[in-house]
Amino acid sequence: MRQGVRLFNRRRYLGAQQVWEEAWRTADGADRPFLEGLVQLACGLHLRTRRGGQRGAEHLIAQALVTLEEYQPEAHGLAVATLIADVGAYLDRVRAEKRPHRLLDAWRLPRIRG
Repeated sequence: MRQGVRLFNRRRYLGAQQVWEEAWRTADGADRPFLEGLVQLACGLHLRTRRGGQRGAEHLIAQALVTLEEYQPEAHGLAVATLIADVGAYLDRVRAEKRPHRLLDAWRLPRIRG
């Protein structure tokens, strides 16, 4: 979990996604949806920030919010409620802008807090 969070917070979303996918493969049933939500979030942010994707990124980020919703306020030492609020605000801005903007996106990217 920590390695994925560290990569995520350094904006290395693809690396975080890969770490969490590996953890997801070996996780028990209760942890799998939580890890899936983190994978969706990292994938959506990678698509948005590195590939300039709009629609697919929005979809993945929105799915991540739905998936992580039931793990509030905290899970695995992570402030899930804060993450959901930050990602929700980011998603609202992304939808309002209608197109990727590297500088503004980088300034507003959510972070995971423990």
